[in-house]
Amino acid sequence: MDAQTAQAIELIRSRMPIQELVGRYVALKPSGKGTWKGLCPFHQEKTPSFQVNEAKGLCYCFGCKAGGDIFAFLQKIEGIEFREALERLAQETGVELPQYKGRASARKEALQILELTQAYFRSHLGGEALQYLQARGLTAGSIEQFGLGYAPGSRDGLLKHLQGQGVSPQEALEAGVLMEREGRFFDRFRNRITFPILDSLGRTVAFTARALAQDDNPKYLNSPETPLFKKSLLLYGYPQARPAIRERGRAVVVEGLFDVIALHQMGFSEAVAVLGSSLSAEQAHLLKRADATELYLAFDADEAGRKATLQSLNLEIVRSFVVYAVLLEGGKDPGDLLLLPDGKARFEAALNVALPEVEYRFEVAASGLDLRRPEHKQKVLEALKPRLVSSEPFDRVVEKLKAKVIGALELSPRALEDYLARARSASGRHTQGAAPPRTDRVASLGLSRPDLTEKRLLRELDVIALLYSVPEEEFVQWSLYVEDHTWPPEGSLLADFMQAARSEQGKSRILKHFEQRGEGARLMDVLMKSPSFDQVNLEADRREPTVSWGEHGSARKPRLTLEAHLTVAMARVREVYYEMRLDKLKTQLKSTTDLDEIRALTKDIQEVLQAIEAERRVYKR
Repeated sequence: MDAQTAQAIELIRSRMPIQELVGRYVALKPSGKGTWKGLCPFHQEKTPSFQVNEAKGLCYCFGCKAGGDIFAFLQKIEGIEFREALERLAQETGVELPQYKGRASARKEALQILELTQAYFRSHLGGEALQYLQARGLTAGSIEQFGLGYAPGSRDGLLKHLQGQGVSPQEALEAGVLMEREGRFFDRFRNRITFPILDSLGRTVAFTARALAQDDNPKYLNSPETPLFKKSLLLYGYPQARPAIRERGRAVVVEGLFDVIALHQMGFSEAVAVLGSSLSAEQAHLLKRADATELYLAFDADEAGRKATLQSLNLEIVRSFVVYAVLLEGGKDPGDLLLLPDGKARFEAALNVALPEVEYRFEVAASGLDLRRPEHKQKVLEALKPRLVSSEPFDRVVEKLKAKVIGALELSPRALEDYLARARSASGRHTQGAAPPRTDRVASLGLSRPDLTEKRLLRELDVIALLYSVPEEEFVQWSLYVEDHTWPPEGSLLADFMQAARSEQGKSRILKHFEQRGEGARLMDVLMKSPSFDQVNLEADRREPTVSWGEHGSARKPRLTLEAHLTVAMARVREVYYEMRLDKLKTQLKSTTDLDEIRALTKDIQEVLQAIEAERRVYKR
């Protein structure tokens, strides 16, 4: 990260108090000087465990361990990348970001090309295309809200338009709006109604286009996947639906783009559409971040729709929602209801009688079967077995599904449990060939004891937490200062941290790095409990020694500055490094009978013991 970007990040932090940003999503209450508490937005809880610390610019849930600074919070709550969070907060706080290089610059150029393309399509909407939309029942407001447009039938209309705006054909090809064959470029979408696909920030990242001509195939043509567009990561209509999802606590998930627009026009503004055959785990996470607790799956009533519903229900993340399957009368699509005078009432009724997950699963499994016949009962059990064999001890859906099976198939609870036990046993036999877990070989390899390893980790976390209190532009400088005074051994957490700091990734990115490593929660826990340092104390660290002197030469009480705390924390880290060295030397001493080696090891042990005592004097004085 260059100095200009680091300064911009620090300026954004100064202009966007974390309690203000978090307060948009969480009802916060004061819980002390500069701290607030609220219910965690990332998991369900009744007692507030989500804390915001103004001085540190951090938030953290002591329950689910989610947290971070303003950028990390926005990333998690909105389901966006760091760069997108940075751009959004920069725009809101009026901070100008330096021009990004490489891939980030390419992403920005692609977004600009897509915006130019969207403006081109919008400007050509009229005539037959507009009449078609009006015939489907769409109002001018809906057309405007979802940015519908028209791609003319010309092979090079968009190509020439973009060239006139300084966009090369190759750039437009990479953005996904042109095609190329044998070295010739031409428009990807021709004589089609266009639907812009937006990311969670509301930016156009792709298009879906519907053919107007009856013989034009495919009926719907999509943009290719690009660095900006991965269809499994996005939901059509999500930016427009997010406020209603958050307010109502539910999302209506459909298959068609027209279905989404029609439902919004009828007042069901919590509707979104999948961009594939079924709901993906990433799309479900988007809905979770929007605070949806209920999902209404309104897929088509045909076999493909039933398959899509079941695939969605089988996602692990979907188990955190209360899920219903919506079945429209006569197998109609939600978009068809827009032309009916009672269309809104019909869909409302369908929501009210939507099948809970248990009922839907059983109905699909038992469809076309005679439940009086034992072999058909067996088929139902086989169809439901993957969901019934759950590893969760208190899975509400499984318990209700078991009750449904026992009643409908006239089984005894014991018979069902015996069947499931055999299923689990058969599943377990498939994994018996796997290698057994590795045993702890620490002692045989002469490495440090597990208790010392844990001690080292905790003390390294203390040092890292202190480093996080410095401004972004001084972060690398302070990190190098600590590295020069601790000499972290290769493979340690602190050594890994220093390597990441030297790469100038920035504090937010490094925190993400340690979350992926598995230490993110512990680091955040220490960060929230570590002391805070205001800018005055940091300035004092640069100007004055840690201990100042009174008029008569007597030492005053040391200031609790960053440098003072780091001095103590570094001494404690060095102490445990020496203790680990001592442990290794003692192990070597026990395993040798060579007199010269014994003398050398004994001398080394004495020196290490003296070093340990010296470090203890630093933090005990």
